[in-house]
Amino acid sequence: MVDWVNVFATYRVVVLRHEEIVHGVLLPGLGADAPEVRSLLEEWSGARFVRRTPMGTEVTLLRRTAPRVRERWWLHLLLFLLTLLTTTLSGALFAGRDVLLWGDVPLGSWTVQVPVAILTAQLVPGLWFSLPLLGVLFAHEMGHYLTARRRGLDASPPYFIPAPVPLNLIGTFGAFIRLRSPMINRAVLLDVGAAGPLASFLLSLPLAAAGLGLSRVVDATVYDTSTRLLVPVGTDAVIPVGGSLVFEALAAVFAPGGGTIILHPVALAAWLGFFVTALNLFPLSQLDGGHIVYALAGRRQGLVARVFLAVLLGLGLLWPGWWLWAGLVLAVGRGSVAHPPVFDPDYPLSGVRRAVGWGCVVILVLTFVGVPFPL
Repeated sequence: MVDWVNVFATYRVVVLRHEEIVHGVLLPGLGADAPEVRSLLEEWSGARFVRRTPMGTEVTLLRRTAPRVRERWWLHLLLFLLTLLTTTLSGALFAGRDVLLWGDVPLGSWTVQVPVAILTAQLVPGLWFSLPLLGVLFAHEMGHYLTARRRGLDASPPYFIPAPVPLNLIGTFGAFIRLRSPMINRAVLLDVGAAGPLASFLLSLPLAAAGLGLSRVVDATVYDTSTRLLVPVGTDAVIPVGGSLVFEALAAVFAPGGGTIILHPVALAAWLGFFVTALNLFPLSQLDGGHIVYALAGRRQGLVARVFLAVLLGLGLLWPGWWLWAGLVLAVGRGSVAHPPVFDPDYPLSGVRRAVGWGCVVILVLTFVGVPFPL
């Protein structure tokens, strides 16, 4: 057992979520390069954080007190394959193919139409949508996962969430990872929170450029709508979607002209990539944006979150989906949009980290769509 008294002037040892945390200030005259301190840090099996403060050299050590959870890789793979199937079904619809064979099912005195078969020969065009979309979701979650593991935190691989096509037009409710370790300080919080949105945003840029280049531009009078962006569904229907600043800028370059753009499935996948990035960057609760704003502003994140929530509820008058999203965030946050405190809230952010955090705020502005699906 380590004798902390030999190196620390003051210290505390706590256990949170099966993680042992040692936090203290070294004895006067001792720094991270002192032999006894260097030996301690080299022998420690977990994450290490060292910084100079007016009180002396502060050290925070983190390691698990129990074996890591054995990952159920079969479950992650199964969920991914199911999501690949459901999003490919959706993609085929966006490519103008009818892939589901419907039949009448009696339900008491009612007759309900349900899908009874899949026309597999029509599935291949759906990959133009499913593969780019899953690539963006995978990049987002792996950004979180790899950063968390690099910072010594215990995180699960991504869980993909499939959704039946009749109930969810894009075939998925997204993906997520489980973070089993506590957030130790604001630097780690920002690193993990920003990695996902940065990855999905950067991947969505070339996908949008390619997808818009493949999209059709038609005369604005062909469809009775004031919306410039349309998504084809099946063989004879279209759905209007709103354009974010970044998507409209890319459209001006790669699909020029004043006509209506019929989005190619790759372009739709990129549009959704930007949309998902924006949703995650909302500065609410424990969304990625909540992590980032808390890292930048501390407890003032709560005020930012309440103002943003009020704006979101107002936008719900234009698109009611924002009310649903606000309700989900409040449910997850148990009625609060404030971010919970981290273990060491005073740990400073470097200039580079602050620039990354503010860069994510800019990305939110660029990707946000006030009315994603005009009524």
